[in-house]
Amino acid sequence: MKALLLTPLLAAALLTRCRAPDGCAPVSTRCAGNVAQICNGDGNWQPLADCDAVSEHSGAAFTCAYVNEEGVAGHTCLPTTVDAGTVDAGTEEGGVL
Repeated sequence: MKALLLTPLLAAALLTRCRAPDGCAPVSTRCAGNVAQICNGDGNWQPLADCDAVSEHSGAAFTCAYVNEEGVAGHTCLPTTVDAGTVDAGTEEGGVL
């Protein structure tokens, strides 16, 4: 009986792990809609921060954007009122957050 319960979980874990990589460079970032994503060590995109959820929890509007300040660059959730001089919204991918 225990084996029957564990079989679907094991199959799901193996199928998830065996998916083809997205082909991204590890630690690169991007915006997918209003979600900041980071490329993991397997070359797959994974969620880093959901800006809509951040907006809901904070009570302020946040959007996914590229930031490059003081040698730290990448995509993250920023308040929509951030000074345009600190954000490069036209950049597709950046480096480490």
